[in-house]
Amino acid sequence: MLLSEMITSLDCRTENMKDTDISTIEYNSGKVVPGALFIAIRGEHHDGHDFVVDAANRGAAAVMTERRVEISLPQVIVSDTRKAMGTVARTFYGSNGMLKIGITGTNGKTTTAFLIHSILDEAGMQPALIGTVYYRGKTTKKAVMTTPESLDLFKMIADFRREGSRAVVMEVSSHALSLHRVDELRFKIAIFTNFSQDHLDFHKTLEEYRAAKMKIFSLLENDGCAVYNYDDPVSREIERLRLPHRITYGTRNRAIVLAELLQECADGLDIAILCKGEKSVIHSSLIGRFNIYNICAAFAAGIALNIDRATIVAGIEKLQRVEGRMQQINDGIFVDYAHTPSALQNALEALRPRVCGKLVLVFGCGGDRDKAKRPLMAQIASTGADVIVITTDNPRRESPRNIIRDIERGMTTENYVVIEDRRQAIEYACSQKGHGDVLLVAGKGHETYQIIGEQVVHFDDAEVIRECITRS
Repeated sequence: MLLSEMITSLDCRTENMKDTDISTIEYNSGKVVPGALFIAIRGEHHDGHDFVVDAANRGAAAVMTERRVEISLPQVIVSDTRKAMGTVARTFYGSNGMLKIGITGTNGKTTTAFLIHSILDEAGMQPALIGTVYYRGKTTKKAVMTTPESLDLFKMIADFRREGSRAVVMEVSSHALSLHRVDELRFKIAIFTNFSQDHLDFHKTLEEYRAAKMKIFSLLENDGCAVYNYDDPVSREIERLRLPHRITYGTRNRAIVLAELLQECADGLDIAILCKGEKSVIHSSLIGRFNIYNICAAFAAGIALNIDRATIVAGIEKLQRVEGRMQQINDGIFVDYAHTPSALQNALEALRPRVCGKLVLVFGCGGDRDKAKRPLMAQIASTGADVIVITTDNPRRESPRNIIRDIERGMTTENYVVIEDRRQAIEYACSQKGHGDVLLVAGKGHETYQIIGEQVVHFDDAEVIRECITRS
């Protein structure tokens, strides 16, 4: 595609303009090949403008920047390269022909995405999935981030379309909504699961965080449908948007998709869903009554897409588990991604009915992230667990000792020990687990790494637990 065609809708100025043919787009100079347009974006730790010369040396045909750079290549200068990247990516790769479902909210995005993916698969739509755990089309890749950069999204969607996918289910993070990663996408369904405290290191206030999440509804197609949790207080704010097409779900408050828990048992949940006068009974293998809301959200999405109810139910029941989400590793031992106060509370409450002895918890908090939630999670641990092992999560550049100290300030009981090394903490908890006890290792879930300083080292909670079981 010609450079002039790619930038026609941008508010920009140009230097050394030559209408060259562009073969691909990159924002990582290390991936630049001859004929590429290199886009210099500013990240948390690096500025792409510092790599323009490297991109040129690798054969870039043109560059996009936020300021003039001394270089002989054609240069497109815009006020915000991250925002402009989505525009040129849409022009270059397109996104038509794919039904897109976006899911935001503090908790439940991943499980809801997996449930909807299963429903669409049951409906024969060959769906793709983009989220915290996987990027899945015909092949499955471990996710790098919940919602990739706009350029990566459009590349993925183009690949999915070529593979025959008719729909893509996406988790949409508040970071993505704030950083323009999804500005150029339009969703057929936009889902808001719930809202509680998280990411205040980035958003600074709950109001700013909520506003970022709410932005998803501005990205609906003209006939798109909003789906949201009517039991969550944020629904009152969504109601004020007066969205023309919407489906509410919940367990009370006259939601359109209304769920009732029939039975919570060892192998999952039996629930009844009443929608528009029809009742559907579902058995789900997912553990924890909080999953009723995730199931409801998926059911509502299916209704919004006019999928028949038998297919919706079959799709929900087909999903056996979600990696790292209340995942049972062994009898009475669970791993969960719970890293927010509300998620940790949900996980502990879900496991309490299974406990005949003690409920043992291993948890920590991430470094360089929302510090205000550390004492809140400690308070929930204090009241929700019988034995607590405080450890590291992903400390990143922050001192693990300082993080643990912040957690300890919120502890309201003395039923805890501190073991900074996460492997040793898990090993200790496994050794302490007795007959009738239940162990929850929380915070990292599906992750197979730990970030310590600048290093990313292999670490898998489930793997460590299995090693402990083998040795015992």
